[in-house]
Amino acid sequence: MNSDLNVGLIGYGTVGKGVVKILEKNKSIAFRKSGVSIKVKSICDLNPIDRAELYVKNYMDVIKDPSIDIIVELIGGYEPARTVITEALKNGKNVVTANKAVLAKYWDEIFSLAQAKKRMVYFEASVGGVIPVIQGLNEGLAGNEIKKIKGILNGTTNFILSKMTNESMSYADALANAQKAGFAEANPTSDVKGFDTANKLAILSSIAWGSWIKVNDIRVKGIDQLDVEDVKITSDFGYVFKLIGSAIKTDKGLDLWVEPCLVDHHHFFANVHNEYNAIMITGDACDDVVFYGKGAGQLPAAAAVVSDIIDLSKYVSNGTAGLVQNVIYSKNKNIKFLSHGESKSDYYLRFTVVDKPGVLSKISGILGSYGVSIASLYQNDRNQDKKVSIIITTHRALSEHIETALKEIDKLSITKAKTVKIRIED
Repeated sequence: MNSDLNVGLIGYGTVGKGVVKILEKNKSIAFRKSGVSIKVKSICDLNPIDRAELYVKNYMDVIKDPSIDIIVELIGGYEPARTVITEALKNGKNVVTANKAVLAKYWDEIFSLAQAKKRMVYFEASVGGVIPVIQGLNEGLAGNEIKKIKGILNGTTNFILSKMTNESMSYADALANAQKAGFAEANPTSDVKGFDTANKLAILSSIAWGSWIKVNDIRVKGIDQLDVEDVKITSDFGYVFKLIGSAIKTDKGLDLWVEPCLVDHHHFFANVHNEYNAIMITGDACDDVVFYGKGAGQLPAAAAVVSDIIDLSKYVSNGTAGLVQNVIYSKNKNIKFLSHGESKSDYYLRFTVVDKPGVLSKISGILGSYGVSIASLYQNDRNQDKKVSIIITTHRALSEHIETALKEIDKLSITKAKTVKIRIED
């Protein structure tokens, strides 16, 4: 068993700096838990770093260094991150990464290569920041058939929605606030349009059902079109907005979606605020298990990376890393998916219509003709343009029926704006 383990760090941004900080501060803890002395030997970044003695300009020099045992990829994005991971595996290195985008897109390539090379890829920090949900799903819940995964998987959007809910901020103001606080990037597209959540949901689903669940298999809708008016209205009804990623195993296939949803204020998710994440996993033996913690920030993400390094180092040091894979994956497994129209939910609908007799009966008649049952109804006062908002919540209905009914309603002369449709999470 080797007494020392060398790490090559590729990407020295916010998280990378946090990894070095934690490894140095908690080196005695790392040694106690791994049995080896873990040391960062080389750091590669686009620019020279504050540790000149560790700086390496070319990442291939780090990968090909025979004294380095683990490559930690923290570049982000698709390239050169994908190349770093695959070249590391080809050169006999084990890998730790926090890169949810590259894993979701290249799952087959990366884990097929890991199997072929008998090496391991650890990626706890790719989902949920500091939350050990990957390990929990892979190990703690290994004896379960997974029935459902639901979660608040993006700290940026949860921070924005918390500001819109608790402080009545507009979406634009809440986004600016998130950027100022360091939770949102200058270009927040991946977060606010739901793509980041979809990447994470794809990773969790791929682990849960032992196949490659692609992001394209997931229906995705972000929060960037959310109106603070709906936030205020639904708050009065006892609901809170959350961006939810959901994967449900049904008799017809997996129902996969990412959407801003309304959750009852008594629901656990309603009390997950700011940059925190929460994931609920339902198994046939364990029922509901909830993982909760900070999903954004330097040290939470870095702590998850360090956890992977420590765990992986135990196998690397005694020569058993890769003999048994940490990801069980079969590219030949046949996975069926539920179509968008077959998905069922309760819905919140806000109609903007002219204020005259017969409008409500017309709307309710069309909904009823498609089998959509009304659970509750509210109408606000007329505004200066003589328009009113009619708020309807529905009982459980097929998405296809809701969509078809709304297309017909939105074409009516009485309708003055596109109907707002929001899923109500149970």
